[in-house]
Amino acid sequence: MPAVKDKVVVVTGSTRGFGFAIAESMLEAGAIVAITGRSQKAVEGALISLQPKGRVSGFVVDVRSEEQVYKLVDDVLAEFGRIDVWVNNAGYSNAAGWMLDMNPQDALDMFMSNNLGVLQCTQAIMRYMLPRKEGMLVNIYGNGSFLRPASPTGLYGATKAWLTSFTRSLAKELNDSGVQILGFSPGMMTTDMLTSPNVVGERGQEMLKNFGFVLRFLGRPAKYASDKLVKAVANQRGEFVEVKLFKPWTPLFGLIRVGWENLTKTGKTPEFKLKVQEAYQPKFLIK
Repeated sequence: MPAVKDKVVVVTGSTRGFGFAIAESMLEAGAIVAITGRSQKAVEGALISLQPKGRVSGFVVDVRSEEQVYKLVDDVLAEFGRIDVWVNNAGYSNAAGWMLDMNPQDALDMFMSNNLGVLQCTQAIMRYMLPRKEGMLVNIYGNGSFLRPASPTGLYGATKAWLTSFTRSLAKELNDSGVQILGFSPGMMTTDMLTSPNVVGERGQEMLKNFGFVLRFLGRPAKYASDKLVKAVANQRGEFVEVKLFKPWTPLFGLIRVGWENLTKTGKTPEFKLKVQEAYQPKFLIK
C-alpha cells in the first residue's frame, strides 16, 4: 500500500484518545475515514472536530456485539464502496493497581472489548478482504504486548499480550493471502487513559506515586504516534510487519529531554488526576 490518500480507513474506538488521533492523521494524509464510538453523542462530538480535515463519517458501534460489528462493515461499504484499511483500536484499561484487588467483572468487560472485540472485527473484515486478496489490518499493541510485566496495569497488559499472540498467529494463517497485517505499538501516550486513570486500592495508589514523572519522560502526544502509524501503513511492503515506537534508548533520551527542559525551564509534568476506587472484596469466604 504505497500511500493512504483516497484509501477508505475504518478506525474503531476513535471518538477520543489515540483512535481520534489516528483518524485525524489519516484525514490529514488524504484518507477517507470511518470513525466509531459507543454513543451517538461521542461520535457527533468527534465529527465536529474531524470534518474540517477531510471526508469522514461516524458510526455508533460496540465492538463487543458481533451483530453491530458486521453491520458496521455493511454500513461503511454502503457509504464508501470499499474498505482498504481496518484499524482495531477499540479498547481500554479498566484500572491500575494490584491484579488481586481488581473486580473480576470489570476485568471481564475489558477482555470483551480488547480481545473479543478484536476477534469479531477481524472475522468480519476478513470476510470482505480475503476474497479480494487485498487490504490491510492494523492491530494496536500496548503495554504487555511483548511479554514483560505490565504492572500497575497487569490485566490490561494481559489483553495486549493476547493481542500480540493473536496477531502473529493470524499473520501465519493468512500467509500469501494478499492481506497485509501491521502490529503497531505506539508507546506511552498522554491520552486521558493515562492522564486521568482509575486506580484501585491503597496498593494501587502506592504503585502510582511517581507516575507523573514517568509520564513526563516517557509520554508522548498521541498525534506523534498516529503520524508514525500513517507512515507505517503507507510504507509497508511485506505481508506482516511489527512496528514498536518504544526503543531501548527511549528512557535515556526521555531523561535527557527532561533534564534540558528543567535547565531551560521549558517543560512541566503533564497534569493528571487519579480516580481512586476501593479494592475489590469478594462476597465469598475461604472456609
